[in-house]
Amino acid sequence: MEKNNALTFLIGAVLGGAAAYYAYKHQDEILEGIKDLEGSLNLDNNELIEKTKAQFAQLSQNVQSAIGHYTDTSSQTPEKNDEVSALMEDLERLRAEIQTLKS
Repeated sequence: MEKNNALTFLIGAVLGGAAAYYAYKHQDEILEGIKDLEGSLNLDNNELIEKTKAQFAQLSQNVQSAIGHYTDTSSQTPEKNDEVSALMEDLERLRAEIQTLKS
């Protein structure tokens, strides 16, 4: 039983040493590959943020046009007008925040 443990330890030590030697000899290539991956991931993240901003802006425009249509075709009551105007103000505030995020 002790021979198996010693053999397993020896094989693990040899494999670990070989991996460390390979990493040491090729560290420049490994670091360059990591930097390339970081750059592409950062770019993808920025693209995702821009697409999300654009989709949110489009959504807010759609909601605002739907609210405008609702106010034109429905009966005008003070409660509905207040509710709709509050929604319009919220949408305008969200648009302003989106514009600040875009720049």
